Amino acid sequence: MKLLPAYLGVVLIWSTTPLAVKLSTDSLDFSFAALARMSLSTLICCALLLPLRVRLRFDRPALKAYASASLGMFGSLSLTYAAVGYIPSGLVSVIFGLAPVVAGVLARFLLGERSLNPVRIGALMLALLGLGVVFSGTLRWEADSWPGLLLSLGSVLMFALSNVLIKRHSGDLHPLQHTTGSLLFTLPLFVLSWSLLDGELPQEISGTSLSAVLYLAIVGSVIGFLLYFRVLRYLTATQAALIPLMTPPLAVLLGALFAGEAVHSGTLLGGGLILLALAGFQFDGRIQRLLQGRRAQAVHVPG
Repeated sequence: MKLLPAYLGVVLIWSTTPLAVKLSTDSLDFSFAALARMSLSTLICCALLLPLRVRLRFDRPALKAYASASLGMFGSLSLTYAAVGYIPSGLVSVIFGLAPVVAGVLARFLLGERSLNPVRIGALMLALLGLGVVFSGTLRWEADSWPGLLLSLGSVLMFALSNVLIKRHSGDLHPLQHTTGSLLFTLPLFVLSWSLLDGELPQEISGTSLSAVLYLAIVGSVIGFLLYFRVLRYLTATQAALIPLMTPPLAVLLGALFAGEAVHSGTLLGGGLILLALAGFQFDGRIQRLLQGRRAQAVHVPG
């Protein structure tokens, strides 16, 4: 699959996951909902290995890659499941817009990436302004929402760190190898989390929860992670972390349409600023050359 369709696929899938996570807890404790999702995803990926003739690797570099991915799969995902109990799913997605800033800083120190030049820093600042507009104009804030905010910020940090470490250790792993191995590595953590936080099987599962868990397992995890690990092989950690920056406006709209979450016209303005910022980030080289050309012309203009 070409890189652009895979990238857009991840964006579209991740735009829907905050709402699906919230819906999955309709009749389920969040720890069991997460465990059910990841268990089903693991079974599906293991079933795909044989027909696709892909063998799992358990050498040291592969294990490091699986462990790196577990920071996002377990750490970030668990905190996200907990956060939606306090704040709207759209707000979780908005806070995730901080991911490229955090990833850029971590990549600078851990990978030596120099992906945050002045133009890109300016673009990210514009994007953060857009996120602020989306937040202030579309989402309701409650006094008891602070736990959700802190959990979401922790989720962002885990996601960004996972991005950076995967870039360091993933090497030439096939996306299915990476997805399956990471799920197998992470699943015991979800079992432990569920046993400590809840430990009881649900007596009844609503159709809403069941549908959301199936969607998250098949689309959100299997397809989403396959596309994500493919994209991450060819992009810098900062570029890959831009994906959550594109999802908030769509996630907010989906939350309003299907979960009754408040949304206003600020979504359009904030979304427009984010798209403009993304264009600046993507075409920073051309912008820098244009600025340099104008400076050169100003220097050579006769006085």
